[in-house]
Order: sequence, then C-alpha cells, then structure tokens
Amino acid sequence: MATGPPVWFTALAATAIFAVMLSLGLLLGRDQLAAALRRRNVLAAIVFGVVVPLPILAVALVRLLDLEGPVRLGIVLMSVSPGAPLALRRAIDAGGHARFAPALHLAIVLLAVITVPASIAILNSVFGVAFAVSAVDVGRQVFFSQLLPVGIGALTLALRPGLAARIEPPLARLSNLLFIALVLACVYLLGGRLVRIGWMPTVAGMGLTACALAVGAACAGRDADARPPAAVAAAMRNPGLALLIADLNNVDIAVAAVVFGYALGAAVLVAAYVAWQVRARRSQRT
Repeated sequence: MATGPPVWFTALAATAIFAVMLSLGLLLGRDQLAAALRRRNVLAAIVFGVVVPLPILAVALVRLLDLEGPVRLGIVLMSVSPGAPLALRRAIDAGGHARFAPALHLAIVLLAVITVPASIAILNSVFGVAFAVSAVDVGRQVFFSQLLPVGIGALTLALRPGLAARIEPPLARLSNLLFIALVLACVYLLGGRLVRIGWMPTVAGMGLTACALAVGAACAGRDADARPPAAVAAAMRNPGLALLIADLNNVDIAVAAVVFGYALGAAVLVAAYVAWQVRARRSQRT
C-alpha cells in the first residue's frame, strides 16, 4: 500500500491476534478433532458455504450499486478472506456443538492457502485486473497469526492440562483487552479516512454478513448443533488476509479503511447473532 502502518500498530495487531489464538488453542484437544470427523459431510458443506457464496454475493453487490475504487476493492477482498482470528471465539460463544467449532475453524484456515489464491484468480477474470497472491503468501500469514499460537496452546493442553486450565481464563481476558485496544487503534488510524469514504463499507459489511449468517446456518442442514458455529464461520472474514492481498498488490491505503469499515459492520451483526443465540439457549433451560 502507499503508506504502511506504524510499527507500534503492527506490533499491537500481531500481539493481540497471537494472544487470541493462543487462548483458543488451550481449548483444542482430541475431542474437537473427533467431533469434526464424525461430521465430515457437514464439515465439507459448511466449508463450501464459507468459501463460495459470499464472493459471488459481494460481486453482485458492487456491480448492482456500481461501486468503484477502494470501496469496491475492499469489499471484494474481505469477501474472499475467510478464517478471521476472532471467529473461533465467537463461534464458541454462539453455542451449538462447541467441540465442532475449533476443527471447523482449522479446516477453513488450512484450506485458505488454496481457496484464497483461487478466488483471486477468478476475480481477476471477472473484473479484468491482475492481482496476485500465492499459496505461500497466504500460508505464511495464517501460520504465524493463527496456526502457530493454536498449536502451542493445543500442545500445552495435551502435555500440561492443569497448566492450560489455569492460564486460559486470564489469557482470554488479556486477549479481549488487546483486541479492544486494536479496534481503538484502527479507529485512530483509519477513522478519518472512513468518514471521508462514507458508510457504504459498513453497510455493505452488515448486509453481506447477514446473508453469510443465513448461508452458513443453511449449509449445516439438519445438524442443529452445527448451525451456530457454521453461521459465524461463514460470516466473519479475515481483515489480515484482505490487507495482505492489498499490500502485495500496492493498492491505495484507503482500502484499509474500507476493510475496517466492513469489519465493523460484520462485528455488529455477528455480536447481535451471538447474543440472540445466548438468549435462546437460556430460554430453553428455563
């Protein structure tokens, strides 16, 4: 991009995401993997729902509204970037089969090395552009930001379950505080640009997220326990991947503001969905 982010912001983002994924890795054991293997067909259907429908909807939206420039680019890049670091925490909060959510998230992240470059290649032909991102680029990003800290957490749980149980709650609280600090830093750095661009990225993020929630839940089929994590997995996109693609192709810094605006809209819708699921579970118990 034209101007890179400050060093302090890059360090804060890396620390916050690493802490989030490490805390979630402390919850990942053999039971989660076994739960996914028992739902192989459902898992495959949900991964399809995460990867395919949203880019199609995003392309239809930007063409319907005749969006151009950074707004169009930011929206489309978010649509092809699955596996948000915070998606797993939100999926667990949403309820359903909590053991299924971690394995679903790992499947999405691992497949991103194939699905993201493939999606970019298809979009190049649709829009007549020449963006490039390789499996190595995507693999490096998801490995250091997600797979490595999750692996450390899962290994700690396997070898020292008592230690994992003690450190997971305070680490989860710390990761939440770091994530809040990261959001505030984004507002500080990108809020002015987002105001100048307008609210279209946020509105588009909310609209596409609503569609993705419905698509994800539908892909779970009759498996009611898989619907909440499936809906969240389909809805939450990975801003880090979207910005990586933008940076590799030297696009305008305004795209970062669009990505942030989209993420804000998506966060509002997903938070509302999770709250609805929590209330529904409580009402069932009473």
